[in-house]
Amino acid sequence: MGKQLYLNLFQSKWIWYLGISTILINLLMALSLSDYRGSLMPFINVLNVIAVVYTTSAYLNIHYMLKSDDSHYFYFSLPNTKRNIIRGDYIYYMVMMVLTAAIFGSYMAITQETYYLYGFMMLMGVSLIVMSLYYLGYGKYWLRYLSTGYVIYGVPMLMTLLFHFMPLVNVNQLDRRMPGMDFYLYELPIYTLAVGIVLFIISYAITQRNITKHDMV
Repeated sequence: MGKQLYLNLFQSKWIWYLGISTILINLLMALSLSDYRGSLMPFINVLNVIAVVYTTSAYLNIHYMLKSDDSHYFYFSLPNTKRNIIRGDYIYYMVMMVLTAAIFGSYMAITQETYYLYGFMMLMGVSLIVMSLYYLGYGKYWLRYLSTGYVIYGVPMLMTLLFHFMPLVNVNQLDRRMPGMDFYLYELPIYTLAVGIVLFIISYAITQRNITKHDMV
C-alpha cells in the first residue's frame, strides 16, 4: 500500500505543484489590499477552477499517463498485490481531497463568503460519487475503458458547476431569494456529500472483494 501511494504521489507531483501554488496565491491575495483584488479575481477564479479539476481527477490523470506509453505493463508487474494497489489508490484519493479542501479554504479566505462552502460540499460529494462508480468498473476492467472514466467524471462535475455552483454564487451576489431553491442550494449539498462518503466506503469494500477475479492487463 505504501509503495502504491508513493508511486501515485510521484506520478502526480506536478498536480501538487499546481495545488500548492494556487493555495499560496490565494493566501497572498487574501492578505493583499482589497483595491487590487478586483482586477485579478478573473485570473484567480480560473486558476482555482483548473486546480480543483486536476486535484479531483488526479486518479484519472495517473491512469492516462500509465496507459499512454504502455508503462502500466511494468507498473502492474511490480511486487505488489491487487488489493494493495486499490487500497493505495483510495488513500491517495483521500489525500487529494485534503489538498482540494485546502484550495477551497484558501479561496474562501479571499471571498470571505460562507455560501461557497455549500458549493464546495456539492462538488466534493459529486466527485466522491463519480470516483466510486469509476473504481467499481476499474476493479473489473482496469485500464481498458479509460475514456469512459473521463465521461463519468466530466459530465456530472460540469453539470454541478453550471447548475449548482454558479447559480449559488449568482443568487448570493445579487442578494436575491428564489422561492423553493433553498433546499437545492443549501441542503442538497449536505445530502450529496453524505451519499458520496457512503458510496466511497461501499465501492472500496466491493472493489476489494472483486479485485482478484479479473486480470489487470
